[in-house]
Parts: sequence; C-alpha cells; structure tokens
Amino acid sequence: MSVPQGAPAGPDRISDVLLRPVTAGRLQLRNRVVFSAHTTNYARDGKPSPRHLAYHRERARGGVGLIITEGIRVHPTSSGRDNTISGFDDAVVEPLAELVRTVHAEGAKLAAQLLHIGRQSGAHLDLTPAWGPSELPWAPTGRRPHAMTRSDIAELVEAFGAAAGRMVRAGVDAVEVHLGHGHLLQQFMSPATNQRDDEYGGSLDNRLRLSHEVLRAVRAAIGPDFPMIVRISGEEFLPGGLTLDDMLEVVATLRAEHDFDVLHVSHAAYAAGYTLATQMADMTFASGAFRYVPEAFKREFPDLPVLAVCRIDSLQLAADFVAGGAADLVAMTRAHIADPYLIRKHLTGDGEASRSCIACNEGCVGRLERGLPITCVVNPEAGMEREWSALRAAARAAGRRRVLVVGGGPAGLAAAAAAAEAGREVTLVERETELGGATRFAARMHGRDRVGLLAAEQARALAAAGATVRLGHQITAEEILAEDWDGVVIAVGARDAACGFTARRVYTPTEVLSGAVLGARVAVVDEDGSWRGAGLAAHLAHAGHEVTLVSPHGVPGWRITMYSRPSLVKLLTDGKVTVHVNRVPTGWTDAGLVVVDPVGGREEYIACDDVVYAGPRVADTGLARALADSPLADRVVTVGDAYAPRGLLEAAFDGRLAGLTVAARTATADAVRPLVGRL
Repeated sequence: MSVPQGAPAGPDRISDVLLRPVTAGRLQLRNRVVFSAHTTNYARDGKPSPRHLAYHRERARGGVGLIITEGIRVHPTSSGRDNTISGFDDAVVEPLAELVRTVHAEGAKLAAQLLHIGRQSGAHLDLTPAWGPSELPWAPTGRRPHAMTRSDIAELVEAFGAAAGRMVRAGVDAVEVHLGHGHLLQQFMSPATNQRDDEYGGSLDNRLRLSHEVLRAVRAAIGPDFPMIVRISGEEFLPGGLTLDDMLEVVATLRAEHDFDVLHVSHAAYAAGYTLATQMADMTFASGAFRYVPEAFKREFPDLPVLAVCRIDSLQLAADFVAGGAADLVAMTRAHIADPYLIRKHLTGDGEASRSCIACNEGCVGRLERGLPITCVVNPEAGMEREWSALRAAARAAGRRRVLVVGGGPAGLAAAAAAAEAGREVTLVERETELGGATRFAARMHGRDRVGLLAAEQARALAAAGATVRLGHQITAEEILAEDWDGVVIAVGARDAACGFTARRVYTPTEVLSGAVLGARVAVVDEDGSWRGAGLAAHLAHAGHEVTLVSPHGVPGWRITMYSRPSLVKLLTDGKVTVHVNRVPTGWTDAGLVVVDPVGGREEYIACDDVVYAGPRVADTGLARALADSPLADRVVTVGDAYAPRGLLEAAFDGRLAGLTVAARTATADAVRPLVGRL
C-alpha cells in the first residue's frame, strides 16, 4: 500500500495526505478516514434500526471513507442485552442491507464487525450464560463464565462462519473479525485469561488455535476474494497479559496462514483496571498517546495496511499519523460522533466551524455502561438525528423572534447558539466577564483541560450565528420584564453547597480553582462523586500538596464512568493521595478533621491544614422564581444546573432543546416528547 511519507502534515496538506482515494488490500476507499466499530445500543430486536440509518447516514454524508458497524454478535451467548445486533439470525440480513444502501448512497463503504464478547456477556440479560476459555470473571464483581467445552468451541466457529455468510448476503464491503479488546478470541489468546490445559491452552500456538479456526471459517464463508479486516489489541496493558512483542509474533503467525486486507490495531483488554481506561482513553491521556502501537506493526509489516485508532482527535493529527508512517488508515470515531461533518467542513473551507471531541466519556461510553443509547456532550443530536432535524426545521420556520438567554455556561451557550442558528435575534447576558460558567474552572484541573474546548467552540458558534453577548452584567427580573422578549432561557447554573461540618478553613472547589492559597496538607471531602472532588484531589497532589481524599461512599468519584475511573485512580496513585472511603466528616479538633466510620461509629482524625468540600451543588433559582408569576412566565424556560444540578451532558442537551423550543414557539413538553423515548 502506498503511504505518503514526509514531515508531519500541515493544514494545507491534510487533503493530499488524508483525503484522496486509497486502496487497502482489496478495499477501495474515497479517503483514509474510518468511523470504526463502537456499540451504540440503538438496535431493536437484534437488528439495525432506523436510528442506525440516520446516525450512519450523517457520518457517511460528512465524508468518512469507511464505516465499520458496531460489533455484530455471532452467537446468542454474546448478546448481553437486547439492543445489540444479532448476526446469528437470518432476520438481520435485510435491515443490514438497508444500512449498506444508506451508507453507499452517501459515497462511503460499510464493513461489518463480527465478535463474541465472551466472559463480559450477560450483564443485562442475567439468564444468558457467559462463555470464556476459563472460569475467570472479567472483574472482581463479575460473574464467573462457563469454561467452554470442545463442543462449544465447534459451535462458536460455525457461528462465526454463518454470521459472515449473512454479512455477504447483506452486501457489506468487508468483514472485520474482532480478535482484540479482551473479547472472547483474545481471551483464548491471552495467558492472563486462558488457563486451559487442553489443545486450546498453554503454548501460544494452542492459544491461537481458536483464532485460526475462526478466520478459516470466515474466509470459507465469504470466499477467497472478499475483503477481510482483522482487529487486534497490540498491547493488553494487563498483568501477565499480551505485550507488544507478543502481538507482533501473533500477527506474523496469523499472516503466514490467513489472507486479510487490513490490520486494525487497537489496544487494551476489557478487564477491570487501568487497561479499560486506555481502551476509551479520556482527556487525562494526550491526543494520539498510543500512536506507538500501530506504528510498531507498520514498521514490522510495511506491506500490510494498518488502521490506527484511539484519541485521534483532529484531521491534522490523523494526517500526521499517515505522513509519519504510523498508519495507512485512521479511525476518528469519537471525533465524528462529536462532529459528523469534519471532512466536509475541511473541504469547503469551513473547518473553523467544526466541533472537537473533548474526550469526556460522558455521552458515549458513560451511557453504555448503564445500557443506554449513546449520545454526545458536544453534539446532543448524535443518535437522535431525525428528531432534532424536525425540531430545527420547526424553529427555522417560526419567523423572527427575540430571545434572551441569561447565563453563559454550557447550557446557556448551547441555547443561545441553537436559537441564533435557527434565525432568532438572540441576546445572551452573563454576569461574569468571560463565558464558560463552571467549565472555566473545571478546565484548570490537571488532566481536564479539554473541557475548555467546549465553551470556546460554543462561544465561537454563537458569534458566527450573530448573537449579541453582554458580559459583566447581572440582569434583574425587572430589566427582563421591561423589554419585549418572545422567549427567555434561564441558564444561570448552580452554586457550591455549604458543608455541614466545621473546620479551621473550608474552601469550595470554585475557590480553589480561582486561586485560593492552601496549606501543605489538604483534605478533600468528596460528597459529589464527580471530577469536582476526586479529580480536584489529584489536581492538588499534582501541584505539590499532601492530599487526603475522604469519601462517604465505597469508592471515590462514584459518578465517574467506569471507563474513566481507572485513569483517575492512576492520577491519585501517581500523586500519592491517601484515600479514606466510607468515612463521614463531622467536625474539627486540634488533631485535624474528624471523620466517622458509619458502620462501626469509630472516630478517626486526618491531619491537615485546609479542607476542600466538594458537595452536591445547589441550583440558582432566584431569577426563575422572580419570573414565575410574571406576565412572561409562559415564555420562560429554565435549563441546566439552574433547573437541577447535573453534568455537562445534561446541560448541553437542555440548552440545545431550550434554544430550539423557544425559537419554534413550541412547548418544552411537546419538543421533548419525540426525544425522550430515545434518551
């Protein structure tokens, strides 16, 4: 495969390096950008749904070269829940064929990923048995899987072949076989998860036996000339697991026997611990942090097309991967969830209007762990394209109206931009001298800087839409009532709660991030469960303080997604933070902060100079209450933390919905009705 070589690509070289037609094995693509497989939870009855069609249509229309479906389960024991795609049923063929036609109509190609998730299965359908090579659960609290028999293995191999045949009948352009991410085939491959003593365990040759059998079955089903992609984890990041050198040997062994077109190089294993955080690397990792993994395979196998993935956040970085010889194709998946039109905007010269993935993991994998459909903080329309499109059309058709938005945080900015883009005359008033609300402080924390991108890009979109912004003014209800507004959005946020105990000096997270000078020893009390508590403890440790983190619950940062929590734990560990869980602070003595074990009632003392209390925030309801009985009441919508303190995801969703609601002259309940069933 011909790869453009040379210095890292500049903005003027992105099109030449990244966006020209390319041949990868037997796959011919319009460019090198891939929207890779990721679970969406959009399926209905095990089949692709109209929601899938709209979701992938937008990414194909936006310009990606190849879309790879989410993992299509090859066997009932891999279903896990009822909103995934079942490749073991002939009923999948026609809905999948419709998805193929949808993607082809927009100029992209579609590959189907086949997998069995193995021991992770059964999370929601508790009566579904989990299969694995051995009786090792994926997490300490996970269920022990059934150690597969030879008969089970034969059934699995046949299921992979049968599913591959269905994919061909549906008209996909390629089949991807998933050998990575700690799913079943990797579980057999890895010494960390395979404790068998038969021909499928022990030596590397034995542990690879199942992968060989599956690849042979898939090739037999799809025919000798059909494109095949093999996805691997190039490094497990798991004690006793597969290393990069191990996987280089694995790929050499697979290539010697099997004919495949693209090697899709990811990393990690789906297992409790730090490895899981690397798989869905959040903003605590640098962009492109795992470049060295695909690069090693490209160096070892220069004639094999390599697809790189994970935190390739921009077209500039993607072009750098290709120009620098790290990969031939690049997966920009979360980047295209955030903005499906990255490529089109670049080609039309409108790249400044693009939205960046902030790698927060809240709307995508954070919802997956709860079995919910994915969406996006940056792009609340992700996964609900049809419903939002209808609401935007109604807003644009409603005629010119004057809209006031009070508050310039993420909810207010989203509301103002949505209304202005729909053609309304929008004025946003913010009491501070800069926009961003709580994100201004969150972005100052160590490892959380990408939060600042959200407000910056929202503000840029607001300016481009022609809204009027007034900073440094706290507007009153009397001022609002003195003018004729067609709609008012209250998005004034929330305030830090006062703690319920006394201490020598107690600070809020906002005060700390605003520059409060703290002593050498700091106790952080986390009663909020978000990055505001545990993340702030890591931030202070990174700044050189001796930090103790106190949580009334069994785990710090309990509201942070499990896909990001291991990276938080690493930050705390690296900062030598002392953690006390199941401890409730009650007061202060000369010995320090008093905490109580709620089970045994024993008091303990934490020596510290200062206390930071990260408690649940309190909605700022004053302005909304002042307008509640006014003549304007039926035109006022309160959103974000001012309505109920939550997170960035909810603020962005609330704000966008409110902006379009007031623009369309639609009652909030009427607007949310077509969306709520999709949330």
